[in-house]
Amino acid sequence: MKVVYLIGNGFDLNLGLKTSYSDFYTYYLNIKNNDPQIAQLKEHLKHDKDNKGKYRYWSDLEIAMGEYTKKFSRREDMEKVYNDLNDNLRDYIMKIEQDHIQSGIDKDKLKRDLAHPEKYLREIFKEDFRLYVKKWETLTYETCIISFNYTNTIEAILNMKDTDIINIGQTIYKRDNLLHSIIHIHGLANAPFIGLNDASQIGNELFRDDIDVQDFLLKPKINEAVGHLNDRRSLEYISQAGMIYLFGVSLGETDNLWWEAVGERLKRDCRIIYFVYNPDEHPRPNVLTRIRRKYKDFLLSKTKLTLEEKQAAFDRIFIVHNSNMFNLKKKQE
Repeated sequence: MKVVYLIGNGFDLNLGLKTSYSDFYTYYLNIKNNDPQIAQLKEHLKHDKDNKGKYRYWSDLEIAMGEYTKKFSRREDMEKVYNDLNDNLRDYIMKIEQDHIQSGIDKDKLKRDLAHPEKYLREIFKEDFRLYVKKWETLTYETCIISFNYTNTIEAILNMKDTDIINIGQTIYKRDNLLHSIIHIHGLANAPFIGLNDASQIGNELFRDDIDVQDFLLKPKINEAVGHLNDRRSLEYISQAGMIYLFGVSLGETDNLWWEAVGERLKRDCRIIYFVYNPDEHPRPNVLTRIRRKYKDFLLSKTKLTLEEKQAAFDRIFIVHNSNMFNLKKKQE
């Protein structure tokens, strides 16, 4: 059976890394640059943040950047500002990645969590999970991680090279669970990229059909230009997955391609465990069902499924709320 993880920034935040957009926001605004157009972008971001409150997600930056294209009349100026933003992101992530993450990190727990995320389900849902995966009880699991992060923290913790295949444990039916690949669909620290999902998110209508603008603003176009087939490989994995796990992802609009692909897979024989985290939610037993329903509806709202298809897919989604999944810091003695 093919198993797919879609892992976002919540993973790195669990490690204590300052990889949130708000962290980069502070860093970027403090970098001096005499170019007036770059200074105007920073003022726009600052003003936007003041209006919206605290930034939470990288998609906030990407959406703001798409809207800011309205300020440009020349493609060259737009690309210059974009390159400055992206270059500073590269410098910031490379600095963050140099921070120590190995000390006090529980490698074995990472493997256990990857091999058995179902352990965080409530007992009744564990039973549903077991009944579903029983059809693959004699098979080895082939696991792929699709990472939305610029860091290689998972590889570093597992000491995993590009071509490595790692046995991360056994399935509940005592078969091998092999981690085959980790795909970074937004690039790595030395060559990260931020961008939009599609041309409709380019705020300046004059540039929406400009192929050159699309080449540096749209994530699918950037992946295509890099030529590493990451998009194609990831979509293929998702289309064949029997289990999909979502962790640390905000389901932002600038990554709609992936949520829509997950939705397509839900039309067929697939189950999802969606790990959600909201420290402001402390659910009482009488509201647990309501909370699960809210997050299922939120995930399904990001797909292109019809109402009838969403209703059919609803019970194929398991919600895990505020769990200990991927909390890898070892307790101090």
